[in-house]
Amino acid sequence: MTPDTANVKTVAPFRTKQGPAPAAATRDDATLEFASEAKAADAARLPIVIKIPKPGMLVLGVAFGVFVLAGAAAALALRTAAPSTGALTVESDPPGAEVRIDNAVRGTTPLTLNLAEGRYSVVVQRGSNTKQLNVEMAANAARSYHIEWTAAPVVAATQTGSLSVTSDPAGSAVTVDGTSRGQTPLTIRDLTPGRHEVLVKGANTTYQRSVQVEAGATASLVVGGAPSTTPSWGWITLKTPFPVQVQEAGRVVGTSEIERIMLSPGNHELDFVADQLGFRQSAEVRILAGRAAPVSLTIPRVAMNINALPWAEVFVDGTRIGDTPLANVMQPIGEHEIVFRHPQFGEKRQMARLTLRDSLRISVDMRTK
Repeated sequence: MTPDTANVKTVAPFRTKQGPAPAAATRDDATLEFASEAKAADAARLPIVIKIPKPGMLVLGVAFGVFVLAGAAAALALRTAAPSTGALTVESDPPGAEVRIDNAVRGTTPLTLNLAEGRYSVVVQRGSNTKQLNVEMAANAARSYHIEWTAAPVVAATQTGSLSVTSDPAGSAVTVDGTSRGQTPLTIRDLTPGRHEVLVKGANTTYQRSVQVEAGATASLVVGGAPSTTPSWGWITLKTPFPVQVQEAGRVVGTSEIERIMLSPGNHELDFVADQLGFRQSAEVRILAGRAAPVSLTIPRVAMNINALPWAEVFVDGTRIGDTPLANVMQPIGEHEIVFRHPQFGEKRQMARLTLRDSLRISVDMRTK
């Protein structure tokens, strides 16, 4: 044994101490925790980034929001502020009348408008005809007005008539409907169809006549001379239950509404016509100077059938003819008043026109108003 080895102590082999290895694990966790804190600190130091939409998208979004808000506001305003309305209907016969509401023209009849609640002044005007209405409109209510006017006749050049006026002696002043038209003999043209008042004034005598003028025809009026002169005209007298034209060779020489129809002496072939009734008769009349020639016409009779529900007592022109049903009741042509009477349902009146063109059937329901 050498000195070196003598001084060396024998040492037991080194043995690793067993147990959990928390030291190493502890060191690793600490490192990780520190790294997390470091990342958090770095994140805290990073700037905050906000994404801003593109300008176009921003404008669209704002507009859409404004549109939604405006729509909601409008709907709310309609629900809370819209006035309640009612329907106003104005009709007229004939149509085409101007309608003004509170002095504002709103159209022509027939017209239907929605108006807010309240009172309105409504004026309906057609030509010279005017109708004023005071209308009060209520919510969800309907007001209807129907106005009837007699249509003003529209007279065209081909729808006028003429009047021939002759006097003996000539030179008498002629006035038609209050307007001076000249001296006899003369023919006055472009007169509206209908009755005209004619005044013929001579040196010593004045004649006043009512003359019926027909469209497309010439009526004739002949008046005699002064009483001191020898008469050179005669006349016919005619009485009929309805107006009749007197024609000679297709020319109107008078109507049954004239007291005297003046004609020259001699024989005349005359036609007596009532177109509206389908009536026409002819007769030869001899005229003597200064004398009247009465003319009598035969008025035809036609059948009519009359009925009423449930039944009625019937009077024609004031004459009782029996109880319904009535068949083939013969009456002269022309206008007739028919009266129906029932003990429970009262009385009804009706005008009837009998013509030669067709038979007439009349039926009424006494149970209705």
